[in-house]
Order: sequence, then structure tokens, then C-alpha cells
Amino acid sequence: MIGYRGAWRLLAVMVLVSCMPSLVDAQYWFQSGATGTYTSSQNHGVSAGIQTVYQNISTGSLGFWIGEDLSNGAFIQAGYEITNSSGYYPTTCTISGCVGSTFLSAGTPTWFWEYFPAGYNGNSFLGGIGASGSVGDNGTYNTYSFSSSGNVWTVYLNNQTVGSVDLGTGSSGANPPSALGEIADTNTNTQGLSLVGFRDLKFYDGATYKYVPDAMSYSGYGKGSLEALPNTYGVKEVGSLINYFVVGSGLPTQADVKLWSLGYNLQLQSQWGNITSMNNYSAYSAIQISAPQLVNSSSGVREVFAGWAGSGAGSYTGTQRNATVVMNGNVRETALWQRQYYIGTLSSYDSVRGGGWYDANSTVSLSLNATVIGTGYGKRVVFSHWSGGSTSPTLQFTASAPQNVTLFWNTQYMVNATTAYGNASGSGWYDANSTAQIRLSTAFVPTSNGTALGFSQWSNGNTTPNLSIRVRQPVFLNAIFGQQYLVVPVAYDAYGNLLQGPASYNISGQTVGSGGAYLFANRSYNLQYVYYKGARVLANHVFIPGGSGAMAFSTRVYNVTIVTKSLVGTALNASVSLLFKNGSTYNGYTGADGMLNFAQVPYGQVNGTARYFGMAERVSVSEGGYAYLSFLTPLVIGIIVAGILAIIASWRISLEIHRRKGLA
Repeated sequence: MIGYRGAWRLLAVMVLVSCMPSLVDAQYWFQSGATGTYTSSQNHGVSAGIQTVYQNISTGSLGFWIGEDLSNGAFIQAGYEITNSSGYYPTTCTISGCVGSTFLSAGTPTWFWEYFPAGYNGNSFLGGIGASGSVGDNGTYNTYSFSSSGNVWTVYLNNQTVGSVDLGTGSSGANPPSALGEIADTNTNTQGLSLVGFRDLKFYDGATYKYVPDAMSYSGYGKGSLEALPNTYGVKEVGSLINYFVVGSGLPTQADVKLWSLGYNLQLQSQWGNITSMNNYSAYSAIQISAPQLVNSSSGVREVFAGWAGSGAGSYTGTQRNATVVMNGNVRETALWQRQYYIGTLSSYDSVRGGGWYDANSTVSLSLNATVIGTGYGKRVVFSHWSGGSTSPTLQFTASAPQNVTLFWNTQYMVNATTAYGNASGSGWYDANSTAQIRLSTAFVPTSNGTALGFSQWSNGNTTPNLSIRVRQPVFLNAIFGQQYLVVPVAYDAYGNLLQGPASYNISGQTVGSGGAYLFANRSYNLQYVYYKGARVLANHVFIPGGSGAMAFSTRVYNVTIVTKSLVGTALNASVSLLFKNGSTYNGYTGADGMLNFAQVPYGQVNGTARYFGMAERVSVSEGGYAYLSFLTPLVIGIIVAGILAIIASWRISLEIHRRKGLA
């Protein structure tokens, strides 16, 4: 059969020796074609389309095949061959021998496959052959392939199994595949070799067949061949087609020339991150792609990498930022991004949960760690509302843009009022600048006859038991009670007489009735006024209670007497019109005895007018006492007139006497 350039020279097994010419001088195996590079090594099979070309040869045989050495030194190949003479050949051969036979016609192609186990040193054909003409019409293409499953290699013609063998390994190791045309067992290099086409040379990666990404030309000899004659058979690509070449006579015979380099395009598309690109890479190469984790697109807006969406053989689709793309074909990778908005919280106090970055159109959930935060002794702040007006301690909204949410707090102060007696209402927390109403239920506690405990003051000095406080700071109040005595004022007039009739008193601003008042011991009081007969009589009596009982004092209350007489001292009954300090009036007469008496007049003050016989006299009395008023009576007037007339008469007589003396 056929020899492989890197492995063995293969010999045909003659079934009918008479059909084979002498091969004494047939010692050349001329080979030309394409061989892959390391990029197609470590494979698990090979495939290629080979053109069927009918042609004759005078010595040796022709073969067009794919093959490769395996990782353990074994060898396998598949293709078609053309013998130079007709005869019977075995159809299947193994180490144990051959079975079956088929008649091959000279110049007629037939498929074959061949192998050598690891360490095999024999020259016998191992493999199988097909019937004469079994590869179709002239010019047609057939696909020859083999692949491993475990250590078993199966050979296919147009995807139909034609043989299999266990070769002890399932990998080619570091060996790449080859696709060659060969003139075997010949003694001349002058025989013409018609051009035979090869296309779509592929390797099997264990899952799929992939195009050999790059290949070099080969023009040389099979193993064991003589090399005295130059190899006149070459290889050439067909036009600009990739992985499409011909072998035969009249072609370039230079070896190790790059025939093709298969590459694919990797296109990266991204709206963010500046990673958009388009580059070419060698086929099946592993390319690392990477995207930034996030990109800040504007204030409070960022784009977070969400994943790659890949298309094309070997592409990657997933969420890894750093991923590997295998260039099994043209690949497009689109970076996917998730927009996020920053939701900030502005608060004077650290008590908010949920602020940070949110996916666009997701639900923002903000909540408070605490709605009340202590800020000092008797001081705290209480959650009031969010910007926007919500008073709920939790806030939800859709993240449609970056924003800052502000929390508003109310400052509150503690007001605490305590008392040993009764209770004090109004204690609690109050908003700053609000008003607290403190009410003391009990301000007076009787203890025994004439004594008591009375509210004296609050601990802040305020003496009002019920008070309103503008709350600007913490307030702590305690009601202070003091010893009190029942003091009963007793008033006397300026003459030492007890005031007659009801009276009340103003003691240091407190109005006290005749029953008296409980006053604090050892505190100075001023009985400022006595309210008597409707007048406020100044007293200014300063005292310090030392016990319970009556307290006597003198007042500016006087008696007033109005006397009306004639000039000669006789009593007159004059009419009077009087106004007193308390605003009361008196309109009457002084009587037959010409005297009016008013007892205990506040301040002893009377003002008015007295009238008699058409005459009027002013009445004005202060600090009590008498008002003496004198009037002219008709008798007095008559006496006065008579006296005047007598004087006039006397004056006239005197004038007459003087006149007469003068005449004499």
C-alpha cells in the first residue's frame, strides 16, 4: 500500500503474485502536500475532502490520503489508491493475517485505510481496502476521516464506517495531521502525476471537526525511501482559497512554505469602558477578553458590568468579566451593562439604612435604625419626615435618577416636674420652643390648727404653682414646700379703735380677707393696703410671721367733723355736698347744731362745699379733724348795715361842722 512520510514505508500484500510486476528496483516514495503545525496537534482525528482522479502509472502505485502519527508512536491513514496493475488484493488485514479479497483494476481508484500499532516493525499491510472504483466518478470529492473514542480509532468514508482498530491511545500528541499525494514503490521521478485536489483539512478536538488553522507545504520522501532522485512533485494553493490545494507534477516543490493561515475576526462591542475593538486572531486560538467592573458615566451614575453576550463558534456568554473566547470562527462579543444610580442620604444623625447604589428602575428601600436618638442628658431628636414629606420611618421609591434624600429631625427636651405632695402634671418630652404647661395638684397641706405646709417655689425659683414654660433646654423641677402660719390681720384706726365693718388686706400682693391667710414662716411680708369702705388705705406694715394668730396694726383711718356757724358763733344748719376718698358722696345738712360727724373715714379725707343763705364755703379735710365754716346771717348783715349807716351819718355831721366853721 502506501508509505507515511514520518512513519513507515508500506508494502502491498500480493494475493495474486502473478498480477504484480517485479519491484526489485522500486525504492522511492515521493510525497507532496500539506502538513499542519502545532496549532492542530493534540487532536483526536483528521478529516479532508480528496478529489477522485483516474490516472495510470507504469511502476509503483498512487495514493492520496490523510494521516498522522499518534502520541505512542502508532500510525493511521485513510484515502484512496491506484495500482499500476490489476489483480486480487486482501480486503482486511491484521497482525493475525488477512481475510477476504477483492479485484482491483489498474488505473482505477479504490479507498483504503491503514495503520501500524505502536512498536510495529513489519512490512505487512494492516488495514482494509474497498472495491475497485469505490470512490466514485472522476473529478468528484469524497470525505475521508478517522477519529478516536477512547483508544479505538474508527475510519469513515463520507461519514460511513469502513474500519476500526485499537491503537492504545486516543491522541495524536504533539503530531499534526498531513494531507499528501504519493507515488509509492517507484524507481523513477519522471512519471506524470495528474493534479489532485484537497480541501477542508480538519482536525477533531474530541467534540467537533475544526479547520486546520495553518499549514506548511511538504515535498519529500516517505520513510525508508531512497533520496538520490529529486522529488519533482509539488503542491500549490488553488487561487486565494484557504485550505484548498492541489498536488501533482509541475507544481512548486519547495517545502516548509506557508500555504495558508486561517484566522477569524473578534469584534468587541461596548457602550462603556472603551473596549470596543475589532481584531483578527489565529483560528482556534484562545483569546482573553476583559471588561472593567464598573464605569462612572456621570455624577451619581455608573455602569456596572453585567456580562458578555457572544455569538459565533467559540464565543462566550456569561457574567465573568475576564473570559476566554476560542476562535473557532468569527466571534462577536457584546458587553452588557447595568446602569446604577447613587441614592444618598443626608442626615445630621447616622441612623439610615439602605443608601448606596441601585440598579436603574429598581426599588429603593430606606429605613431608620432608630426614630429617636439621644443627644445628651434630657435631650433627644425625633424623626420628623423625609424630604418630600413622608413621615413613615420606611421610604420606598423607584431609582430613576441619582438623588439625595434628606431626613428632618425635631429637637426635643425633657420636662420633668416632681412634688412630695399630690402630683405635678405636664412632665414629658417637648419639641424645642414649644410650651409646657406644669400644673401642681396640691399647693397647700394642713398639718395642725393654724399651721400648714404650703408650696413655696419650684426648684428654678419660680413661685407660681401652675406655670407655662417655653422649652429651650431640659427642665427639671421640684416643688418646694415651706412651713406656714395662719395670720389674721386686725386693723385699728388712728385713735386705736377697731375698724368697724368689713375690711380686706393686701399682703405682699396677696388679697387676704378677715379670716386671714397662711403665710410662710420666717419670710418678710408687707401689709401694703387695707381695703376699707371701698378705699385702698396705705399701711406699709412689714412683718415676719413667727406663729399663728392675730396681727394688729394701725391704719390711716380718721374721724371727720364739719361745723357750720355764723360769724357771731351761733350754729347754722347749712347744706353740704361732700366727696370722700372712696368716691362716695354725701348731700345733706349740718343740722340745728351746725355739726356733722363721720367716723373712721379712710385717710380722714373729705372735700366738698357748704352753703348757707346764698353763700358757699369750701370743705377740705385730710388726716381727719374738724372743718369750721362761718357764714353771714341776716341779723349780722343788719347790724353791719346799721353800723355803716351810723358811720356815714357821723361823717356827714362832721363835714357840716367843719363847713360852718369855715364860713364863720
